[in-house]
Amino acid sequence: MPPTDGPARERVVQHVAGPLELQAGHGTGKTTLLLERYACLVRERLAWPYEVLLLTFTRRAALELRERLQLLLDEDTDDLPILTLHAFARRLLASQPDRKHHTLTIYDPNQAFRVLRRAMADVRLPETVWPPAFVAGLVEDAKEQGLGPAAFATVPGSPAQQALARVYERYQALLAQARALDFADLVLEASRLLRADAGLLAELQQRYRFLMVDEFQDTSLGQYALVRLLAGPGENLVVAASAAQSIYEWRHAHYPRLSAQFRADFPDAPLVCLQDNFRSTLQIVAAAGALVRPGQYPDVDLTARRGAGELIRDVRVPSEHDEAAYVAGEAQRLAQAGTPLKEIAVLFRTNRQSVLLEHAFMRQQVPYVLPGRQRLYHRREVRDVLAYLALATTGDELALDQVINTPPRGLGPVTVRLLRGAQAHITWARLVDAMSEPDAIGLRLSAVQAIEQFWDLAQALRKVAGSLPPAELIDRVLEDTGYRARLADELDGQLRLNSIHELRREAEGYPDIARFLAAIQAQIEADLERPDDEGVTFLTIHAAKGLQFKVVFVVGLEEGLLPAAKAVDGAGEAGERRLAHVAFSRACDLLYLVSARSRELGGRRVYPRPSRYLGAIPKSAVARYPPNGARKDP
Repeated sequence: MPPTDGPARERVVQHVAGPLELQAGHGTGKTTLLLERYACLVRERLAWPYEVLLLTFTRRAALELRERLQLLLDEDTDDLPILTLHAFARRLLASQPDRKHHTLTIYDPNQAFRVLRRAMADVRLPETVWPPAFVAGLVEDAKEQGLGPAAFATVPGSPAQQALARVYERYQALLAQARALDFADLVLEASRLLRADAGLLAELQQRYRFLMVDEFQDTSLGQYALVRLLAGPGENLVVAASAAQSIYEWRHAHYPRLSAQFRADFPDAPLVCLQDNFRSTLQIVAAAGALVRPGQYPDVDLTARRGAGELIRDVRVPSEHDEAAYVAGEAQRLAQAGTPLKEIAVLFRTNRQSVLLEHAFMRQQVPYVLPGRQRLYHRREVRDVLAYLALATTGDELALDQVINTPPRGLGPVTVRLLRGAQAHITWARLVDAMSEPDAIGLRLSAVQAIEQFWDLAQALRKVAGSLPPAELIDRVLEDTGYRARLADELDGQLRLNSIHELRREAEGYPDIARFLAAIQAQIEADLERPDDEGVTFLTIHAAKGLQFKVVFVVGLEEGLLPAAKAVDGAGEAGERRLAHVAFSRACDLLYLVSARSRELGGRRVYPRPSRYLGAIPKSAVARYPPNGARKDP
């Protein structure tokens, strides 16, 4: 734990009245400092534990804050108000009298996406002109800025602005009919509630006399509006930010605007900067700092307190397949040399990069974990395709249960229960009975017709299963079942389809479906035997913010990937630099920067240049390494 005896740190811990802004770069102990202030307020009896509201922006961070505070206070913290901003808003809305007699329904992104498409159809906004995902982003952006449909309609813009406002209005009406909210609604509705109910607002301001916000740079203006309301007339608000780690602009967190608004609201708020890095070695601090400009970001001119450490490894490999194999092999070597697997992380720009890494780690039998995501063979879309393959080859009844209504074909829970009868699973014999004697089972005509169509589909797949190579059978499943078309209607459909494409790529290496399914089943069983937290951690760079590891591999350091092609011009490139800064600064002891000379992107083979960020690193901090790990002089 970083020391807290410096004047700047002591000033934050002892701050008990009014607003304060804390600017702290990576590894400076910012979060520890907030927790120490929390503990100090409680120990000095300046506040009861329940009077300090600590807000952050991920559930994982909230859980970690609660666990660390428990060690400081030596008492149970499970019920203390340490929450994400969205969890606080949800709790507030659910506590209101008009919500007590029904469950507050929050639509997930795919549910909300389907409602949005219906709203577009209702106002006759053509999807061929306005892609639904783009419109969904505009609606979310309006909500994150605190704009409802009426306010959005008044924002200056093109004539299309009015059409989009009608979609927004209809979308909200459909949500209201379903008594539902989407995720962005939580904060917006909570702010509206507090503005409309002065008594409730005063009660909350009195209850939470001290307010702290961690990772303030990740806050949108709409979220900040709720924070500003809660701060109240006492203005006892401490915000902790790292301008150089502002990487959520795509989630509408524009830190320059946010910081300007905070300064306008609290012009006399003291600014405290932390500049001692206790996490990483000098080489890593220098490399991360070289990516961003100290004049732009006051939190990057850091002093490393841990010594020089090892040189950063700049690894160049022929292709993405060599990249995955190299990382898996090197991780295995590090583990054998004594580095715990859980202290190693592999960071990438996009989720699709993880799949080849998964294959390489599985082949080399190196355990890995995907926090917040399932391993490839355990993802719902992959399990669905595997179930269809099993159905086509063995007639497996577990597979029959899984896919009989996937994609939806009118065979819902009631029909499935009738088909099961007293048995644990639906059987093929039961399907025959349902088609020949539906009245005995209690089925409607529409259900019988759906069963007959499913039967025909299953029989058609069984006829071709023995003659088609595994990869082609997967193609046949996707088309004949309508699974590919169904994914096209989902907000995350392309990401899920990418997982299936990687399953197909794996299938190309097998001569027949039986051996392919046997190999996959063996891997699934091996995964189930392994503890969930044992292994190298795979993360996107965005998901890695706030974490630290002894060893970090950053892969895909090429132009077009990091930085992303769509962000290389204009203000977007500055955001990519901050993203790379976050990636580099997750490492404590050893940092690998891996790039490939060729890579498949968008279905074609490209030959990208190494990332510009490799050239920004001081030459004294880096050494070039060939794929076999033997040192090569820089």
